[in-house]
Amino acid sequence: MVDALKQLSPKDGYIATTLDQIGSTEAKLVLELYQPLLGVEAYGIYALLVSQAQRTFDLLERRLHKELLASSGLGLRAFYEARIKLEALGLLRTFERTDDLGHLLIYELQAPLSAKAFFTDDLFSTLLCDSVGQVRYDELKTSYLATKLEYPKVQEITRDLLDVYTVKSADLLTASKRPRVVERPKKSPLAQVEVTLDLEYLKDLVANSFVPEEELTKASELIKTVTLLYGLDELQIVRLLEQALNVHDNTVDHEEFKKLATRQFERELQPREQVVESKNETAKELPVLSKEEQAIAEVCKAYLPLEFLTVLKQQKNSFVSDLERYVVQNLVTKKVLPNAVINVLLHYYLIAQDNPVLEGRVSNRFTVAAAKLAENKVQTPEEAMDLMKRANQEALEKRTKKKQSYASRKVVQRETLPDWAKKEQSSSKEKSSATEKQKLDAEIDDLLAQLEENKE
Repeated sequence: MVDALKQLSPKDGYIATTLDQIGSTEAKLVLELYQPLLGVEAYGIYALLVSQAQRTFDLLERRLHKELLASSGLGLRAFYEARIKLEALGLLRTFERTDDLGHLLIYELQAPLSAKAFFTDDLFSTLLCDSVGQVRYDELKTSYLATKLEYPKVQEITRDLLDVYTVKSADLLTASKRPRVVERPKKSPLAQVEVTLDLEYLKDLVANSFVPEEELTKASELIKTVTLLYGLDELQIVRLLEQALNVHDNTVDHEEFKKLATRQFERELQPREQVVESKNETAKELPVLSKEEQAIAEVCKAYLPLEFLTVLKQQKNSFVSDLERYVVQNLVTKKVLPNAVINVLLHYYLIAQDNPVLEGRVSNRFTVAAAKLAENKVQTPEEAMDLMKRANQEALEKRTKKKQSYASRKVVQRETLPDWAKKEQSSSKEKSSATEKQKLDAEIDDLLAQLEENKE
C-alpha cells in the first residue's frame, strides 16, 4: 500500500467514466447495501465520481486530483483508502497511463449488483450482516426481496412473443448467427481468495452424517465464505450443515447456516474475553507498552490468523504459500493459543525479522515459539510481546558472551526487531535502529489503516 500511495500525487490527472446507467435506484442500493461496508468517505467519493462520469473517454475532461481532494475534504491517504474499498467491492475499476501531461488515472464507475444478486452472493450478504447486525439485515432483505405474489384460483393467459409478433424464419436464422456481445461478468471478491479445506475429509464426514452429499455441493461457495471469515474447520462445517438442515425437504437452509456460523464464532471469542477479564479481576498487571507496541497489539486483535497472514504477505508484495497456510491453520485448529497471540508470532517472524516465507527453519522456530507461549499459558498479545522481549534479551546476552569469548574473530551480526522485541543497545547502533524504526512505523500505519477500513 505504501508504494501505491507514493505513486499518487494531487497533481496527477484523472478522468471519470462509466458504461453503466447509475441513477437514483442504483444510488439507493449503494447507500443502503454497500455504504455499511464502504464507510461514509468511500461512499462520498463514489457519489462524487458518478456525478462527473462521462460515457466516453475524452482527454479534454481531464481534471487534477487536488480538485477531487478539495471537493471531498479528504487527504491523499484517506482518498486512496476509500478508492481501494470501492475497487474491492466491484464499484470501481482503475486504469493508469502516462502522457505528455504526466500521470493520468481513469476511474471507470461500475453499477452496483442488483439487490437480488447482492443478497444471493454469500460474501456480500455475510459482510453486510456482520456490519449492520441481524435485525437490520433482515429488514433490508425483506424490503428489497419481495416474496412471490400468489393469486388464488387463477389461470395464466399471458401471450408469448411469437404469438404477437411475426418474424420471418430467414430473418430469425440470420439474427441467430450474429455475434453476441458478452459482458464482462462481475467477479465476487471471494473468487480471488484461496481457502484451503480438506475436501476428501469433508466429504467423508458428510457421508457419515445425515446431510445429503448434493447439499455439500450446493453450499460450496457458502462454505468457502464462512471458512474465510471465521476460520472454521471441516468438523465444524459439517456440524453447522446438520443444524441448518431442513428436515421437511432435506435441504440446507443457507441463511440459517450463515447465522449459526456467526453465533459460533462469537461464542468461541467469548471464553477468551472472560479469561482476560478474570486476569484483570485478580489484579494482574499487563506489561507496559509503547505507542507502537499498542498499535501492533490492536492490529493483532482485529484479524483472524489466516487473514492476518494474507495482509502481512501483501505488505511484502508477496503471497501466501500452501505450506504457510497449513502451518497457520494447523496451529489455529489445535486451539492452544488465542488468535491475537498467533498474530504476534506472525508479525514477529515475517515483519520484525523480515523473513520472506514462513517455511523451513523459520517455520520450525515459529512452531517452537508457539509451543513456548502455550506452555506459559499466554492469553493476550501484550503478554506474548513481553515474554518474547525477555527471551530476546536472554538470547542477546548469550550472544554477547559468545562474542567476548571469541573476540579475536570478526563476527558481523545484523538483526531487525521492532521496539517490543529488542532492548537498548550500544550508542553505535542507534542510527541504524532509527532507520529500522521508521520502517516499522510505516508497516504499523498500513496495518492500522486496514484495521480502520474493516471497522468502517
